[in-house]
Amino acid sequence: MTVDSDCLLSNPLSSSVRAEIRLNRISAQYENKSEKFRISNRDYDRQYYETYSKRLEMIKAMIVKQAKMDHGEDILVLKVSELREDNEEERGEDVLIVGTVFKQMQNRPSVLKEFSEDQVDLPEEEKDKYTSTEDSLILEDDTMRVQLIGKVDPTAFVNGVIIGCWGREMRGGNFDVKELIYPLIPGETTQGEDVSLCLLSGLELNGTECDWLESAQLAVDWMCGAAGGPGDQELASRVERVILAGDSLAESTKNKDDLHRAKYLTANKLAGSVEAMRQLDELLVQLAASVNTDLLPGPNDPATCILPQQPLHKCMFAKARTYPTFQSVTNPYSCVVGGRDVLVLSGQTLHDVVKCSDITDPIEILEKFIRWGHVAPTCPDTLGCYPTHTTDPFVLTSLPDLLVAGNQDDFKWKKMEVNGKKILLICIPKFSSSKSVVQVNLRDLDISLMEFESNLEQTESPEPNK
Repeated sequence: MTVDSDCLLSNPLSSSVRAEIRLNRISAQYENKSEKFRISNRDYDRQYYETYSKRLEMIKAMIVKQAKMDHGEDILVLKVSELREDNEEERGEDVLIVGTVFKQMQNRPSVLKEFSEDQVDLPEEEKDKYTSTEDSLILEDDTMRVQLIGKVDPTAFVNGVIIGCWGREMRGGNFDVKELIYPLIPGETTQGEDVSLCLLSGLELNGTECDWLESAQLAVDWMCGAAGGPGDQELASRVERVILAGDSLAESTKNKDDLHRAKYLTANKLAGSVEAMRQLDELLVQLAASVNTDLLPGPNDPATCILPQQPLHKCMFAKARTYPTFQSVTNPYSCVVGGRDVLVLSGQTLHDVVKCSDITDPIEILEKFIRWGHVAPTCPDTLGCYPTHTTDPFVLTSLPDLLVAGNQDDFKWKKMEVNGKKILLICIPKFSSSKSVVQVNLRDLDISLMEFESNLEQTESPEPNK
């Protein structure tokens, strides 16, 4: 952000002209659509097979619809148990089977391995990658499972993805895949309003002075219209909403060592997140006083660790909670802003896909989420989630206009088109390392990166001339 010298070194105005220029912040249509991510009944007696069954039920119909568009209305859709046996006559036509991908990974964490008799004193080390060259894919529906071979790459899939396999069974209990079919997700073409959306993540406040705290304050000042010249203020006035996509607190505030200590040793100890929450509250109250502000929880924030993460309680924000423009929301977070359907993730689901596959580009993972019709496929296998049984909230029942992932290493974006609908994929970098905010114009989906560098280092004063 730079200030034009013309606005600083201009001639003074005459006494008859007022110097004040009043800019009104633009408002736009808004609707919070995250009700499906709110957990009202925490029933942990349920089994996770119900979650997988509901996921298969919701996505299978969309896959069958896509398959009929590609191969005709008279295609044969079979359950895995209906595939022919080796002693039966060979099939002369291709069929469609739909099921859940189960990826056999030798390096996947296992409780049975950890507590086996041979390694009872050697806990399994945490791995950065669970994949290996020996991984294979199995497709499972509500009847049985079958090994997949052919045009299917195990390195590009993770557990929990629902896919359709077009092909035919082979001897030996395998299914030869000729084509993979993904769900036909409905999506309406929308027209956005001429307003902007500001996105940031990874403030990682730790309760003490940090290198990026001044930059965070500068960013808040800009979004509130209190920094920059007239051009910057006019640009800031078009910001309708600010979304903070998780990890507002640093990992160091979690005090993991205290979990292994006796309670009487930590009874009077102040939690490491208290001062960090005060810092966050100071920034949020400034934003909420000027612009609509939504706060998502992340893995480092004081919220439930399993997905969908529930909103941070407002009692932690003594100042910001007094403003109706501030709201604490779920992770994932779905809303309609300025006529655009927005879906925001704090980033855990992307990081888990990296562990369970050879996909490393976060933009490619977001694209996979759109193709798969699911934004958290590894739940509940390697990523915790609530045992839902009436619905799977992570299934994409309609295509969003913006799919956003926070807490990524770098800023990336891509526009893709699915079933005639244009979708903007955005990876937001951590503010603690990038000192940047992503701004999106909702009318034409133009995107820009605003960087806020502040250099407040003190330098030695030159000696006066003698």
